[in-house]
Amino acid sequence: MKTIDLSRLAPPGTAIKEEIRRLCVGLAGATGCAVLIYGVNYRNAYDLLFDRYGVDRVLRPDAVMPPFDALSWGSLTFFYFVALGSLAAAIFHHFSFYSGGSKSIYLMRRLPQRWELLRRDITLPIAGAAISLLAALLLKLLFMGVYYFVTPEQCLGI
Repeated sequence: MKTIDLSRLAPPGTAIKEEIRRLCVGLAGATGCAVLIYGVNYRNAYDLLFDRYGVDRVLRPDAVMPPFDALSWGSLTFFYFVALGSLAAAIFHHFSFYSGGSKSIYLMRRLPQRWELLRRDITLPIAGAAISLLAALLLKLLFMGVYYFVTPEQCLGI
């Protein structure tokens, strides 16, 4: 299996594995928070659909589940923070060319490929932000599936 050489997409000396690890930790944390927030919101709304008679639960005749947007509101916020943090890494990538004894910014500006500096600055941060937003979209679709398949049909209010 051929691996992609990411060193050509980042500034020289960048710890690419460390950046990938940070992105994965951020995505795992955002996923955990999103599942917890949506799970608590959905469970509370779901419990209000039923009346309890001892150990039995009976669906209330007038029960209506809140809209999906109301239940999922705020659950994906942490993915947006991960995406913004990933985009902020582009600033650090750019300033890394100015640091160190060699000041590689002067070399990057003389290269015949005009967009080489910009490509090395933004490629990995944009990929990280895109992965974060894609993960948020997939998780929202999963939440929507749970909403429509678990909620009793007569309570959807559609």
